[in-house]
Amino acid sequence: MHRYLAAYQAHKENAERAYALFLAHYPKAPRVPGCDTVIRLAWRIECGRTPEEAAAREYVYRWHLAVKPFDQCAHGIVNPVCSVFGTPHTIGM
Repeated sequence: MHRYLAAYQAHKENAERAYALFLAHYPKAPRVPGCDTVIRLAWRIECGRTPEEAAAREYVYRWHLAVKPFDQCAHGIVNPVCSVFGTPHTIGM
């Protein structure tokens, strides 16, 4: 975790900008277990991404968390293909 926090300190301003951009497209983003979203964005920037690319990758990551694989879909519930994290938006469901 130390490397992630160091990345946040080095790229704090760009990570905050990426987070604002991410929230502009997914304003009610729920918390997910593990690394904080801004720190995850800072790490992506540390690895060579722009703030815009980091925000886009976070958005795709959230879709990956939201949509369950077909073999894990439960029948008989309101939305059988969505996890507890919900989807970034309803387009594409």
